[in-house]
Amino acid sequence: MKAVLFDVYETLLTGERLADREPLLRKIASDFGLNFDREIDLTARLDQEIRLEHRRSSFSHPEIDMRVIWKTIFPSLDDPDAFALSAEEAIHPVKAIPGAEETLLELDQRAIKLGIISNAQAYTRTLLQKHLPIAWEKFDPRLLFFSYEHGVAKPGHELFKLAKNQLATIGILPHEVLMIGDSVTNDIDPAKAMGFETCLAPDSTIEFLV
Repeated sequence: MKAVLFDVYETLLTGERLADREPLLRKIASDFGLNFDREIDLTARLDQEIRLEHRRSSFSHPEIDMRVIWKTIFPSLDDPDAFALSAEEAIHPVKAIPGAEETLLELDQRAIKLGIISNAQAYTRTLLQKHLPIAWEKFDPRLLFFSYEHGVAKPGHELFKLAKNQLATIGILPHEVLMIGDSVTNDIDPAKAMGFETCLAPDSTIEFLV
């Protein structure tokens, strides 16, 4: 194996999305000094803007950029990156999967290239750097495929095709690639369609790779 590609959520990072988002979003908006109609349901407005953005896409599985969504909701927002990160950490706190950093470092020591194919946002990079600070630096920048950057999400095959083409430019063939993710639909099936080897990640650890 010459390259290992990872999903992020529930593969490298794990956490539960909190059900009651409204008070958290209101507090963050207030912390950022944003003025908004207190009668507006921010959660409903957020979901509405995401649906509208999805309808504008030509992809079967569209992806949005949360920074754009928040800027639409709060036109006076000066720092969409910081706001999106704060909102995500409040409503979907995450931590590293046990053994993730050790596994990534061991793979790097074996000269295996590390990459990511994930439904993710700009803040996902920050979260990976925060929770996997040493291992994050070992990922090959050429092999990072985050859905928000391309406007398309898994289980669509577009990100996998991009990865396959990029791997070919550095001399790595599909059968020399392992894709690891927690979803058969989002990760395993599209990867198999590209000719990659696959592994369904256990719920609690990826130490089995070492």
